[in-house]
Amino acid sequence: MAVQNKKRHEERVNAIQSGVEQIEEQLRPSQSSLKDIQSALKTHYAPDLLIRRISGDKLDLETCFVNLAIVESPAQRENEKQDRKEQAAVFHRTPSSEAVEGSNIQSSIPLKQLFDKRKLCDGKENIPKRILVQGRAGIGKTTLCKKLVHEHQNGLWEDRFDAVLWLPLRQLRGSTSRTLESLLREKFFDTQRLDREQEELARTLTGRAEEGKVLFILDGLDEIAIHAQGEGNSLRPLLGILLGQHHVVITSRPSGLNRLLLQQIDLELETIGFSQQNVKDFVVKVLDPGPASTVQDFIQRVPLIQGLVNIPVQLDVICFCWKSLPKDGSQVTMTRLYQLMVRKLWCKDALRLEKAAEDQVLTEEEVNDLSPEDIDELMTVEKHHLGFLAFKGLVNNHQIEFDHKTLLKTFDDLKDYRKRLRNESLPPRLLNMLKKTSFLHAADADLDPNKKNSQQTWSFLHLTFQEYFAATWITSKMTTAGDDGLNLSAGSMEIEPTTRFVQQHKYNPRLEIVWWMVAGLLEGEALEKFFDLLQGRPRDLIGGRHQQLLASCLNEARARLDAAVVARLDAELVAWLHFEIQTCQNISVLGCRSSFPETLLVQSLDSMCSRKFVYVRTLGTRSMLSESAIQSLIAALKDEDADVRRSAGSALCNQSTLSESATQSLIAALKDEVADVRRSAASALSNQSTLLESAIQSLIAALKDEDADVR
Repeated sequence: MAVQNKKRHEERVNAIQSGVEQIEEQLRPSQSSLKDIQSALKTHYAPDLLIRRISGDKLDLETCFVNLAIVESPAQRENEKQDRKEQAAVFHRTPSSEAVEGSNIQSSIPLKQLFDKRKLCDGKENIPKRILVQGRAGIGKTTLCKKLVHEHQNGLWEDRFDAVLWLPLRQLRGSTSRTLESLLREKFFDTQRLDREQEELARTLTGRAEEGKVLFILDGLDEIAIHAQGEGNSLRPLLGILLGQHHVVITSRPSGLNRLLLQQIDLELETIGFSQQNVKDFVVKVLDPGPASTVQDFIQRVPLIQGLVNIPVQLDVICFCWKSLPKDGSQVTMTRLYQLMVRKLWCKDALRLEKAAEDQVLTEEEVNDLSPEDIDELMTVEKHHLGFLAFKGLVNNHQIEFDHKTLLKTFDDLKDYRKRLRNESLPPRLLNMLKKTSFLHAADADLDPNKKNSQQTWSFLHLTFQEYFAATWITSKMTTAGDDGLNLSAGSMEIEPTTRFVQQHKYNPRLEIVWWMVAGLLEGEALEKFFDLLQGRPRDLIGGRHQQLLASCLNEARARLDAAVVARLDAELVAWLHFEIQTCQNISVLGCRSSFPETLLVQSLDSMCSRKFVYVRTLGTRSMLSESAIQSLIAALKDEDADVRRSAGSALCNQSTLSESATQSLIAALKDEVADVRRSAASALSNQSTLLESAIQSLIAALKDEDADVR
């Protein structure tokens, strides 16, 4: 009996142990489940690891470039201030209210070295685990996220991370998840799988995350920050869990960054767009040799373009519109360029929207034969609504992303506005038509093509296109007899006179480019009235901000203003230039702006005796100089003041194709009695794309110079 009882007891124990082992086996992360995770993630990301061009074509990620600059501490910024000034021509940037303070484009990190050991924010050497990447709208933050996923799938960092999870944080707004495991299941695993499979994958991945083996890419903190405010907010705990992971890369626009949500950051970076070489490589990749040469030549001839093409989407649009680019680059303004690009994209949209004339749908040939005025008329309703939406967004806390509710509200506001002032109606399907245009893009369209309208968000192709359309709305009011006024209020139909709006907001940095484009769009009496508003009260008390605005607006409108008005405004700009140079240390802020006329700078350089080296340095900040400007710098190489000679040599460093006479002047400067002058001349010669034999021999001789820096 005792033997039987013992046997039964052993059987029960064995059964219990077997059951426990089965349960443990189900709970234990297995190597096969990790492979399943990686396979599931690869399937999840497959549709989105390409870049969709404005034409609809797709680019592989190898064609897309990401440049990351280290954001330095205040002490580092001061130490390297001069180096940054001298090297800034590598990246040309349009002014933005979203500049990142302390970003040094010369302290860059190749993407593949992102997780190498380096000096961190706390001054210690270590491997960064928590990385913050800031960047302006459209500069490449999402492309960075895609490239991180792509690189890991191709073997990079596989010894460090079992998985890389890219999560656009805007998706949290429609999520019902409250734990990390449920969020991973919801966002990353095939909803067609059996529930148990999903649970196992999510549970395993959560366990690997807790062990520090998962990299979380949290994309767009600025897009969720306002929705996670307040202690009782339901999103805040989940966002806190994500931000608290062992390894995170967090992206954000500077203007929407809430640092109170962040824990300790090891490394701060900025995405800075395309370098000059990236621009050349991209153009060659996406265009045939003939068009590629046309676009590259256009970019080289038009300095203002160089501040636009470092933003990938803008370069893509320019490549798409290459046939429409003007032959004479000297007459191109920013507004003119955007008019050309927008009209080209309207042609594409007219076909997509099946636009008709005389009850017949237009063919592609017919659309392409339309004059610019006919295209504008054909797309009048769409243009008007986009202008209204763009304007309302910019004056409503600089809104650049619109949910479906906001689009409906804006549509209703415009409908009421038109009915009230002009008794005009809008097409009932207008909103759906706008979503099909080239200018409104749905977020995450590839990641989740089945997302409902109520969960979707839209934005303009790029912030500068939103600024352009906002400018078209303002100019339409300024050219209307009686001034219809601007509809401003988010909650009512309050209408403010356009004149008062310009007076109150002309110095708003977030509307800076809008004012440029308003000046570029207006003509005749309306244009002169606009400049009267700029020049009138209230005025900038200090003065510098006003002159910068004046220079940029004048640059856009110069060809359409009366010659006497232009002369008066130029005289005011020159007076401020002289004031800055006489009172500053090294450079004129106004003179450095690409919108400040080079001719005024050259005339001032040729006529001034006092602090001439500052005029030379200011001229030298420009990446492209006319022949007359180069001749003025050559003359400065022979100035009796050594500071002027040295500055002239440095100013020529950015010019890679100097004439033979300019090269001979630099060769002569290699024999200057002052070592700093010889050094700047040697540097300018070494930056030439081709060199005369005499220049090569002179540089060889310079290797024996008594000064080590020259050698």
